Amino acid sequence: MRALHQNKYGDLCTYQVGDVPVPTPGSSEVLIRVHAASINPVDLKRSSLGIDDKETFPVVTGYDVAGLVESVGDGVQGFAKGDRVFGNVQADTLGPKTTGTVAEFCLARHDLLARVPDSVSMVDAAALPLVGQTAIQAFEMASVKAGEKVFISAGAGGVGIHAMQIAKNMFGVSEVATTASAAKRDFVVKYGADKVVDYKTEDAGAVLAGWADMVLDATQESEMEKRVLKEGGKLVSIVDTGKEGVSFLLVTPRKKDLDKIAEAMKDGKLKAVVDSVYSLEDGVKAMKHVLDGRAKGKVVVQVCK
Repeated sequence: MRALHQNKYGDLCTYQVGDVPVPTPGSSEVLIRVHAASINPVDLKRSSLGIDDKETFPVVTGYDVAGLVESVGDGVQGFAKGDRVFGNVQADTLGPKTTGTVAEFCLARHDLLARVPDSVSMVDAAALPLVGQTAIQAFEMASVKAGEKVFISAGAGGVGIHAMQIAKNMFGVSEVATTASAAKRDFVVKYGADKVVDYKTEDAGAVLAGWADMVLDATQESEMEKRVLKEGGKLVSIVDTGKEGVSFLLVTPRKKDLDKIAEAMKDGKLKAVVDSVYSLEDGVKAMKHVLDGRAKGKVVVQVCK
């Protein structure tokens, strides 16, 4: 099968699209014929740093997937060939890479998958697993309640643009504030931002001092973000570890989150925001687009239509 993969860790030059063996589903696993997969910053971090030294090359990139069930292993219940499914397939985010999604086929544990609603495209479904799970788990970690105010950094990014929708439409927060450039202000307002601070010209810590009940940090600016918090507020970071007053979230793939995401998509409460779509053969270009940091929303690789 064709796949975006590495034969050693390193920068984008170590990536290639080539042939690798089609994986075989083991017990409790599902083989997915991939229709679409999305790129996340953790893919780039893993590729450059080599998060785990127990991995066997070639390593196929990708966590998020949407596609059709091709076959199932022993012990799999609830899924059959042809079912439309999506998920974040890496059971241990920082553990050995056991599967990758930017390929014609990938494996997933059956308990890490959910069904794609009929009204949702595969491209949209592939954009949401990791960012949706990130937002849900961050808000749960902070015990966010209806009526509270939330500050989400980098509102135009993949996590931010979806976290704003989830905060308002799934957790019932009253107001969302974020940071964005002037050029992206209207974009983030469209997806739920009530207050927008231009990070190029303003200090959010001063503009929004003592405003938020909760902060979701995706930019490693926790010292500034602490000033945004009310007394007793909670700061959850997906990038900053080991700092006083900061709760670090390592996302855990959970089917219950995917079910909530699917329901929200079906009900129109959560819209996938896709910046661009690449072919599998242009997978390295998709990685570079994410690395450049200019994407508004998610970058998706469409493997087949």
